[in-house]
Amino acid sequence: MSKRKKNYPYPLEVHHKYGADELRLYLINSPVVRAENLHFKEDGFKDIIKDVFLPWFNAFRFLLQNTDRFEKEDKIVYRYDAGRHASKSLTKVMDVWIHRSKSRYWSLWPRR
Repeated sequence: MSKRKKNYPYPLEVHHKYGADELRLYLINSPVVRAENLHFKEDGFKDIIKDVFLPWFNAFRFLLQNTDRFEKEDKIVYRYDAGRHASKSLTKVMDVWIHRSKSRYWSLWPRR
């Protein structure tokens, strides 16, 4: 890859097209992490979307569809109960981070 030949996609265009999360995941899974050469290709972003983000999105959509079905069929409103999980001690740093991220994420969705 060469700046003079411009035989690579411009990183900011890739960032605007695919997003920051895809760029981060692409770089985390790239040889750069192991101090090797990187061949920056746009195809790598498509692979990240296909292999990582689409399964996550599909799992989340599956959860939402089934909670809606549960509410319609059983006439029970599904609500996340943070107090039920608060009794378990979160001692590991990653557990605390995941729990806080999940709480922030769920706060973005409107309540019905």
